[in-house]
Amino acid sequence: MTVETTAPTLQKLTSNPLSDREMDVAELLATGASNSEIARDLTISPQTVKVHVRNIFDKLQVNSRTEASMLLIQRGWLTVPGIELPTGQETTAEAPLEPLDDTRVEPLLWQRIYLVTALAICLLVLIAPNLLSKSGPTLDLLSDATQTTVGTPILETLPRWEPRTPMSQPRSRLATAKVGDQIYLIGGETVDGETVSTVEVYDLQVNDWRVATPLPEALANAGAAVVNERIYLAGGSFVEKTPESNRSVTSNAFLEYDPATETWTRLLDLPHPLAGASLVSVGDSLYLIGGWDGSIMRDEIWRIVPPTEAGEEWPNWELVTRLDVPRAFFGALHFKDGIYIIGGYDGQNELALSDLYRVESDEWETLPLMSTPRSGLSLVSDGIAIFALGGGWKTPIETHERFRPDAKLWSNFPSPIVGEWRHFAAAGDEGNLYLMGGWSGGYLNTNLRYSSSMVRLFVPIIQSD
Repeated sequence: MTVETTAPTLQKLTSNPLSDREMDVAELLATGASNSEIARDLTISPQTVKVHVRNIFDKLQVNSRTEASMLLIQRGWLTVPGIELPTGQETTAEAPLEPLDDTRVEPLLWQRIYLVTALAICLLVLIAPNLLSKSGPTLDLLSDATQTTVGTPILETLPRWEPRTPMSQPRSRLATAKVGDQIYLIGGETVDGETVSTVEVYDLQVNDWRVATPLPEALANAGAAVVNERIYLAGGSFVEKTPESNRSVTSNAFLEYDPATETWTRLLDLPHPLAGASLVSVGDSLYLIGGWDGSIMRDEIWRIVPPTEAGEEWPNWELVTRLDVPRAFFGALHFKDGIYIIGGYDGQNELALSDLYRVESDEWETLPLMSTPRSGLSLVSDGIAIFALGGGWKTPIETHERFRPDAKLWSNFPSPIVGEWRHFAAAGDEGNLYLMGGWSGGYLNTNLRYSSSMVRLFVPIIQSD
């Protein structure tokens, strides 16, 4: 790839027009950093990064990150480690570059080699991240079966953590929905990477399990939400079997489960086949967020309102807004004033991003970053705080994180499983969190309860005479 900077542009820019903050952004641009990585390093929002990048392009009169970086390096306004201009050809604001012409002395052979090598290194640094991002995901996004199995992890005994009745079989990548005192674990993947249609129900009152009507088709990596005590399941993945091989593919399934009759109904298709998307209920509406379609990460947020009358026709999906960073396998939760969207995977990196979408006003708010990037996490609430649980897909974890919306602060608390623990089911209930199954060096059937509210631990029991 050859980047040319025309003589008129060089003549116009006799001094660096960028502000100090824009130079901070430009330095990270030259390393190939994405908007989300720049935002994390500079502790600003990705939207602010976009504004800075647009201003950099306008001031430098360029159209791409590569052109901007090359121009800044050529003028001597930016230095990339390992890349130096040959002696005698440095440029500064006081000594601007002149267009090449035929009157210049031809460089020596060693100078030519040095210059070509330096430019090749520079271009490699600039375009390598883009080439990698176009080469597809670096992880098996739809299955844990290809991960190195090291066996069942050792559960560390920690205060406020309590083992409960385990699941009947180890499972990861399962969907979760809570209806009353019942937690439904839907589909998922079990030992040897088998995608299953199993539906198990955990009764919080009796600490026991029962089997419910299975899915009409085996699905993993689906999203689930509840509206009017009916469970809705969106997307996921299934194993497509051919004579040549078996491979996991994304699904456009949209299903409804009625706990009263214990029946599943297939509804209209999703706008795209999606895995790792989130389905969130807000009042009588369902919001379908992000996900991976099998080729790219999606940024759409769709809305649909389930009919209230039997036999009533379903409306079409409505596109209401977009994520600033396309992603999948993140946590999403409706809590008080909006939908919280935390962490995730953008196709190359785990994210520490935290965003709030205010549904009523259709406005976004960028929240403080988590301390650790997380994908494959679960996001739940105990009615007071929001909890980002698990992760460790590419970045090892040792803790879970708690967010106080009133103070807009994250804090950490220890996990009984460290290193990686992801794609598990989680639900909150009256000061307790329940974490079930998942993957941590192997498929798990664990069922752990965490007492999230210290107040409930120390409230005395008062009896009247």
